[in-house]
Amino acid sequence: MSRSVKPKRGVYLELRRALTYAWPYRGMMVASIGCALLMGIVQTISLSSIFPILKVLVEGKTVSGWVAEAIAARGENVPFYLQIAEAAARFIPDRPLQAIAVIFGFIAVTVVIGNLFRFAHEHLSDRVAIYSVHDLRRHVYDHLLHLPMSYFGRSGTSESTSRLMNDAALLQDGVRVLLGQLIQSPISIVMSLGLALWINWKLTLVIMLFIPPAFVIMKKLGTKVRRATRAALQKSAAMLGQIESTLGGVRVVKAAQAERFERRRYARIMQGIRREQVRLSRYEAATTPIMEITALVAIGVILLTASWMMFERRWLDQTSFMMIMFALGTIAEPMRRISKINNVMQRANAAAARLFELLDLPAERTREQRPQHATAGAAAGGQNARRGGLPGEGRIVLPPLTREICFDHVSFRYPDAPRPAVDRVFLRVPKGRSVAIVGRNGSGKTTLLALLPRFYDPTEGAVLIDGIDLRQATLRSVRSQIALVTQDSVVFPGTIAENIAYGHPLAARLHDPAAAESAAVLALRQDIEAAARRAFAHDFILAKPQGYDTPLDGLGSQLSGGQKQRLCIARAILRRAPILILDEATSQVDAESEHLIQQAIEGVMHEATTFVIAHRFSTILSADEIVVMDEGRIVGQGRHDDLLKSCEIYQQLYERQLISTTG
Repeated sequence: MSRSVKPKRGVYLELRRALTYAWPYRGMMVASIGCALLMGIVQTISLSSIFPILKVLVEGKTVSGWVAEAIAARGENVPFYLQIAEAAARFIPDRPLQAIAVIFGFIAVTVVIGNLFRFAHEHLSDRVAIYSVHDLRRHVYDHLLHLPMSYFGRSGTSESTSRLMNDAALLQDGVRVLLGQLIQSPISIVMSLGLALWINWKLTLVIMLFIPPAFVIMKKLGTKVRRATRAALQKSAAMLGQIESTLGGVRVVKAAQAERFERRRYARIMQGIRREQVRLSRYEAATTPIMEITALVAIGVILLTASWMMFERRWLDQTSFMMIMFALGTIAEPMRRISKINNVMQRANAAAARLFELLDLPAERTREQRPQHATAGAAAGGQNARRGGLPGEGRIVLPPLTREICFDHVSFRYPDAPRPAVDRVFLRVPKGRSVAIVGRNGSGKTTLLALLPRFYDPTEGAVLIDGIDLRQATLRSVRSQIALVTQDSVVFPGTIAENIAYGHPLAARLHDPAAAESAAVLALRQDIEAAARRAFAHDFILAKPQGYDTPLDGLGSQLSGGQKQRLCIARAILRRAPILILDEATSQVDAESEHLIQQAIEGVMHEATTFVIAHRFSTILSADEIVVMDEGRIVGQGRHDDLLKSCEIYQQLYERQLISTTG
């Protein structure tokens, strides 16, 4: 069951979940935190070094004299820090100008050292953020590949693409800030508050009273930022889908003169994104003014309290007050950063929630289940499934097809569909036979064959190979026996040779110099060329600038529609699968190549158990048997001549084909 779209309650719950991907890099995290601590210590030492300068400038004392007075006031119990100060005071001259120069030089050295630690901390935290989100991205992508087809039919691809791109980028920013500034800023605040407490704890406690209200304000603003970010990300996904569909079908857009319509539709989507982005900007812009007003109130209270302590109670001297104000100055910047950090992390939390929504969707298969080999018991399980029982929990490795494929009273209904797409279909196909499935658009042809590679599982009945219910078999063992050529010619980024060998274990080594001359790769190249020849693709491939090594983009824009389809047919031929599914495989082949492609298909059809979905009767007539479907049911089955006499729907389809070809 998929998770609700509503985010879970909790403080950065999904962001904390994303941090589990940083665990493999815990060594870098520990080193980064160590550098942040060292940076805070060095900064505190640098800040405390201002105290003797103030003593020299404001009170006109020498550093050695001031330290001696402090030691004398303590009596016999001299703290360790005064002992260190006494040793350091010996190196500081008594003359004011020289004393200030020496102290400032020490401060400069500590600032340089502190910034070296800052560089190491930020670089290490950035590396952890990049590595961990990279791993999460890979995990989400891998999970997407194993989601059932029902997810893609429901959500499309633009939503997933947006989550992998935009959401992952926001999450990476959040993790970088979390491991960087959110560790660094609290350390600076704690160190500075510790120094202020040491100077005068009473005034510092007054200052600390304003910290909780500041965090409450940041939390409320952060919640609004998270909600606005989530809405903006959802609308960005819609925008990406609009761009993909419009540019992918730009020829249709231009031919239909629909530019104005697409422009208006895009404008409506962008207005929604703009509205959410403005809302988000409003919350982020309000953060700094609200925090500064809060700080102004705090400073006013602190000044009044400090004045009362200095002039009325004599609890505070001028030098200590100035030092506390310096410490407050160092706290103000980290507090301001934290107010901004909260907004970044809320955006990252919203992005992480959308990524984990994908990861929480159930995959097609459970990887932890151990495959078993097919047994008589597995076949019996298939019989139970046909009688209406659920298939067993075990997973078996389906042996190669030896006898028959059977669609045993199969029904399938898409979610929320008013009627089944496939309705109680019974079809038995012996090994080596070819079956053409014809019917009007929407008759259930493609859906029926989608049950064979288990893109969907039947809601009733069972699909059996040699008596074994496919739901009991591993997806790998089922799909390894099937080659598929779809109506849409799918071309992947890579060379022509890599596209033909797509899915082959050695395909990735075709351009590996170390393996190029190996016997296995050379044999694969020979097989690729043989498959291309049988698909009548060899000649146009050789005409390309680099032949079989010609690179293609993901759209195959360097090829015509017929050329892309012939590459797909060559890919199916190379696969040598015992089951072949041709779904409108000749739909994009030009008239000149159609006859040659038809010959290639006929040769393959005699080598495998073949299912053909086609509207062209030149392909249909080559099949051993023709199945006619209408409204999800089989309404006719037999040879061409018999169906022309007995099946009215087949007669209508045949007459339309004749009219279209003669017309």
